Amino acid sequence: MHRKLPVFCLTALLSSNGAFTVQALATPAARRKGRKSKLPSGGGFAKAKVKVVDQKQEAEAASEALAKRTVSNLFSVCAHIQDPQLYQPKWADACTQKQNDQGDKNAVVATRDVTRGQVLTLFPIHSLGLRTLSQNTKKGKKKSRDSDTEFVAYDRDVDGELFRQDDDQQAGLRMRFNIPLDDAQPAYTVLGNRKHNVLFSTFFPVKKVIPGWLGGRMKAASLSAEPNCITMPLPGAAPLCAVVATKDVKEGEEIIQSMQPMKPNIMDELKLNLANEYSRDLSSLQMHIEMACEIQIAQLESAAGTNIGDSSTQLGPFHELNRKYPGLMRIHKDPDIYSIENFLTGDECARVIAKSKPHLTPCLVQNEKSGKAEQDRVRTSTNANIPQAEVPTIVQKMTDMACCNADQLEILQVLNYKKDQEFIPHTDGFSGKFDACGFEQSSRQATIFCYLNDVAVGGATYFPEIDLEIQPRKGTAIIHFPADLKLREDTRTLHQGSPAVDEKWLLTTWVWNKGRSDEMYAEKKLCSLSSDII
Repeated sequence: MHRKLPVFCLTALLSSNGAFTVQALATPAARRKGRKSKLPSGGGFAKAKVKVVDQKQEAEAASEALAKRTVSNLFSVCAHIQDPQLYQPKWADACTQKQNDQGDKNAVVATRDVTRGQVLTLFPIHSLGLRTLSQNTKKGKKKSRDSDTEFVAYDRDVDGELFRQDDDQQAGLRMRFNIPLDDAQPAYTVLGNRKHNVLFSTFFPVKKVIPGWLGGRMKAASLSAEPNCITMPLPGAAPLCAVVATKDVKEGEEIIQSMQPMKPNIMDELKLNLANEYSRDLSSLQMHIEMACEIQIAQLESAAGTNIGDSSTQLGPFHELNRKYPGLMRIHKDPDIYSIENFLTGDECARVIAKSKPHLTPCLVQNEKSGKAEQDRVRTSTNANIPQAEVPTIVQKMTDMACCNADQLEILQVLNYKKDQEFIPHTDGFSGKFDACGFEQSSRQATIFCYLNDVAVGGATYFPEIDLEIQPRKGTAIIHFPADLKLREDTRTLHQGSPAVDEKWLLTTWVWNKGRSDEMYAEKKLCSLSSDII
């Protein structure tokens, strides 16, 4: 198992770039000329100050500033991901440097058998840059690369000597890798104009080798060495890239990098395999890359007077979860739905079921006409309420994950569905302030439910508006957001408990934006279920 990547307070990191200093550099050719004529110290794309005189220039300047902030944010995130104290990509650590049969002490060889399409290692990012290609189209004038400009983000405290503008040879050997962006990459919206921008990373072989990040250190293919791998962006997580096997590789075999582009259909096949086989490993990386781009995308859309979807996407912001909670994984975007495998242990699940089973009663609602309690026609299961005092460990998990206080949790319910019982399509939210379940002038902000047993057949949770079906697995928690922070219901979260075939158990609650205040629903008024404290 690999260590889950913490979020390391991304809000602060992305606003300040942490310990990283962003430096704007001209092209290498311009830097060479700069030894004879003084260059500006950086801070923008242009080599000289240009006064904005019309709306077009103003828009271009704003776009450039947005691109710079995106590159800076992406580098800050990537630099932290490469810190072995924060993240160890065991899933991508299939090779090492050692002496080969020819006496090369720095050969990169496989440490285990790797099949075609699997990841051998990741490609390190020691700096991240954006090359802005010259748009000079004057008739008869030859286009010169010297008129291109670059913006490069790097850690000045650690690597400043490698980027001295007055000495292009200071760094010694370096490798640049252009990173193609397709429209599925979060950075595409801001940086995706390939005719105008080229995103690239820089790798310095002189830097310390980090396990799992050996990209760039293997030999290039030659007449005597056929390639067995290629470097490509991680799906949904560019600029992070992986070295992927293009054929089966045996343990001990040397890794040889292809320097030629592969056919698009082969690249698509490899990309699809990465997305499928490493979905769980990629999810946390994708979340961090998306967060690095979200603010810039929102600003771009605001400036253009557009939004990314229909009227429902105008909802938000939503309740914030603890993004560094172990195992938190987004399984659907817009609306955001998260899952956490093994949120509850098998022992906790069994004890919650045992505690609740003797106290199950039909789910009742009040008849509006007669005032009498009757079986809920929407939800035909049975349920039992559990006092928080009897499950303190579970309550602590919920509050830590959902960034809330215990009094913001609705009374915990255990639900049991037997054959043919169901919960027909419904939403959990309300529009506007509401009095219910012990909360006054409040609203549900998040739904949390945890499956207490594995269900092989039937009983799936289905979201018809987004065509998402989740089959119950013991210990897994699902989190979604029935309303935003402005108390507007998100009808896209319409969901249902499909008719049960095998028996299904789950624990559920909801996070409200205010604490529970009605004494009628106070925890102390709940009946004890058993003496077993979980």
